[in-house]
Amino acid sequence: MNELLFATGNKGKADEARKMLGVSIEIADIEIDEVQSMDLEYISRKKAQAAFDVLKRPVITDDVGLFIDAWNGFPGPFAKFVLETIGVKGLLGLLKNETNRNVLVKSAVSYHDGNEVHVFIGEVQGTLATESRGEEGFGFDPIIIPNGETRTYAEMGLDGKNKLSHRRRAFDKLRDFLDSQETQKEV
Repeated sequence: MNELLFATGNKGKADEARKMLGVSIEIADIEIDEVQSMDLEYISRKKAQAAFDVLKRPVITDDVGLFIDAWNGFPGPFAKFVLETIGVKGLLGLLKNETNRNVLVKSAVSYHDGNEVHVFIGEVQGTLATESRGEEGFGFDPIIIPNGETRTYAEMGLDGKNKLSHRRRAFDKLRDFLDSQETQKEV
């Protein structure tokens, strides 16, 4: 596959996908009503179906959740709304006295192939920094420290982050799926 259509308004996600998948990415910045749920896979599946219904061609979507242990998994799939309303600084303020800073960062990449939706999950366990660190990336990258690392995603830079991120793990699964589909067509 030489090109994929990615329904997103987030250029950063598209740039990461382009580098990880090694294919051209066409962005479809469309408005899609998202279902509200704590089930990230369910949201992603519904979003891919809605994007396909609008675009009428195979499409990928990506949804991310930030599951904070101390908050019983909140904000989870609502991370985007937390980012848009209080931002990284506001989240750090709310966490300032919290000793349990463990977090699960999860990406649900969905691909609607024209017939059905396939969902690929990538997860990274980590901790949340006590202050914003690093200049690269987007979203909560300045405060996410993957387990086994001392730097935040934003300090690692795009290439460093793309080697081990939650999104990388999900896109690797998508790439394997797409490669298997190409192999089946050749047989």
